[in-house]
Amino acid sequence: ILRPLMVVAGDHANNDMADPEDPESWLSMFTASEKFDAIEPQIAGLGRIAAVQELYVAHTAAVLGDAEAPAGTAAPASEAATLEDGVYQVSFDTDSSMFHVNEALKGKATLTVEGGVMTVHVTLASKNIVNLFAGTAEEAKASETHIEPTLDTVTYEDGTTEEVYGFDIPVPYLDEEFPCALVGTKGTWYDHMVSVSDPVPMEG
Repeated sequence: ILRPLMVVAGDHANNDMADPEDPESWLSMFTASEKFDAIEPQIAGLGRIAAVQELYVAHTAAVLGDAEAPAGTAAPASEAATLEDGVYQVSFDTDSSMFHVNEALKGKATLTVEGGVMTVHVTLASKNIVNLFAGTAEEAKASETHIEPTLDTVTYEDGTTEEVYGFDIPVPYLDEEFPCALVGTKGTWYDHMVSVSDPVPMEG
């Protein structure tokens, strides 16, 4: 099992560790050695482990003068980062030039919070991405449940309109990258990292 010893799994994990097309990646070198029956890259940073999240919360509490908080009582970062129930405009960022918010929306998406559960609706640039999965490409391949697209209409600055795909993506936490795999019209799943930040309450 190849897993990054980093808080967030981003470019290094996807490219330097797990890229099968790069002969210098860990995956390629381990495969070339022919010494292993199976090699499984796991694109998940230490920050997704609840115990590590609690360590960060406990250390932060100590710095802020709350060092006497009982051990094990700190909320995981994913819970601590949730907002009050409502609808927010947010920034949605990805690690891909192909997977991004439609240019008409200038990088913005809509975050809905209900019962502490966060879901972001992202309107994409085309219909080329046909499904998403809240996790890695390997997990997506093994799952029978994928995020289905919605049909969104966008209006560009010149007044023209276009129908494109949008997706409702579960958000585990704000301001940090999390994995979101995608599949296009050719049927191949790809790993990507996305993040949601800068929430601003929307009126009405």
